[in-house]
Amino acid sequence: MADSAGDPVRTSSVVTDRPEVAGQLIGQIFARTRLHLDAADQDFRFRVVRAQAGELACGVQQWGFTGRSVSEPLSSFTTVLVTGGSMCQQRPGLSDVPIGPGGVWRSDTEQATHATWSPHSTFATLHLPLAGIADAAGAPAQVRFLDNVPVDATAGRYWAQLMRTAYREAIASGSSLASPLIRAHLVRTLTTAALTVFPNTVMTGGHPHREGAVGPATLRRAVAHMHAHSDQPLTLTQIAEAAGISARALQSAFTRHHGCTPMGYLRRIRLERAHRELEAADPAHGDTVAGIARRWGFGNPGRFAAAYRQAYDVHPRATLIG
Repeated sequence: MADSAGDPVRTSSVVTDRPEVAGQLIGQIFARTRLHLDAADQDFRFRVVRAQAGELACGVQQWGFTGRSVSEPLSSFTTVLVTGGSMCQQRPGLSDVPIGPGGVWRSDTEQATHATWSPHSTFATLHLPLAGIADAAGAPAQVRFLDNVPVDATAGRYWAQLMRTAYREAIASGSSLASPLIRAHLVRTLTTAALTVFPNTVMTGGHPHREGAVGPATLRRAVAHMHAHSDQPLTLTQIAEAAGISARALQSAFTRHHGCTPMGYLRRIRLERAHRELEAADPAHGDTVAGIARRWGFGNPGRFAAAYRQAYDVHPRATLIG
């Protein structure tokens, strides 16, 4: 087993031919999951690669055996992507759901589920906090999901690509997810996407009643909080609490008065901070565009350069060496 110690992104990998070890690992990956192995399998093999970056966890498992599992309701938002072989999910009182390569499944948080799989199957997994889903929805109460499969095939492909991207970012050498700002941005992207991919009460609840008008002083409190904490991971709920209003009211007010979401506005602030730092930086002392961009939550150099040029009509490197 390999483990990267002392790094905000912790990675590990295990290969075993011992069923009892595999059962323990699966219980760690999927809390409250019981594994039942096919005794006929003689060439048992299980391999897992895991990465943990703060509240985000993802991994890939290769199951060189057949069997079945029983999972009690999970306390996190967990999805599975089949990348090889196949699996079948069974839900009490509902028809079975066969899933082939490219298919995704959301593990249930309300009832137990049973699964079987073909030998030599490979699955990717992603774990997110349920509180992050509720925060992305701007809802004070926990969001309830209504089904375990995406709303349609297009949504499923989109979620599968997000899972692959998150895994690549997490296991990369010198992962950008070591930056709290970049990690928070990815988690925000995933939690927001989850609300559009999997059927949930936010989709079916209709449009909420419009809340009372948000005054300029309230907006100023929100903006001031963003400026004061722009170097830290911030959630929509935290900004709304600082302003003294609900997250939904804050979203509406920013769209109406600033033409963007609160998180979009925060990204503008961080771009401005990166701009100031580039102006004051000295390449001779080791300052780089990529390093400054990453410090302010921009993990993709190409996207940062595009956003910077749009805002300042110049490439960030020109500012650095100017």
